[in-house]
Amino acid sequence: MAPKILAKVVERSQGLLEPGEQVRRVLLAQGGINPWAQVAFFMVGLIGVRAVAVAAGAASGFGSLGGALGGLAGGLIGAALTSRRVVLMTDRGVVVLEYGRFGGVKPTRVLARLPLGTALGVLSGTWARTELAGERLWVHKKWHGDAAALAGRLG
Repeated sequence: MAPKILAKVVERSQGLLEPGEQVRRVLLAQGGINPWAQVAFFMVGLIGVRAVAVAAGAASGFGSLGGALGGLAGGLIGAALTSRRVVLMTDRGVVVLEYGRFGGVKPTRVLARLPLGTALGVLSGTWARTELAGERLWVHKKWHGDAAALAGRLG
């Protein structure tokens, strides 16, 4: 992710950290449903609205507008079932923050403060599944390098 965005994540997280605590690594993750299920919600919405419209007698299934609205509805349902998390490795430990389901990357609260010895486990595949602070999290492969560096510094 762009350094500018990471800097913004760190800046917005400062109010939830202890005074003088320094962020060393940032890892974005998500909880809730499997990320591939989000794609399924989108596709079902995209195709489902048009299929229902055609079955109800609309000749074209509302055309591309019906598909777009269905895809949007499916995407919103998928997003509502997903929780966004940011894992910060600091000079004092690992901090798991909750971010809002919709909108910008703005922390809402600290979910957990974990010791520096906290293990993330082996991450592989496009969306790696891991357990952290008692919650199942999904980490995209673009963050696996940061997670490996985090694990190397932790372990």
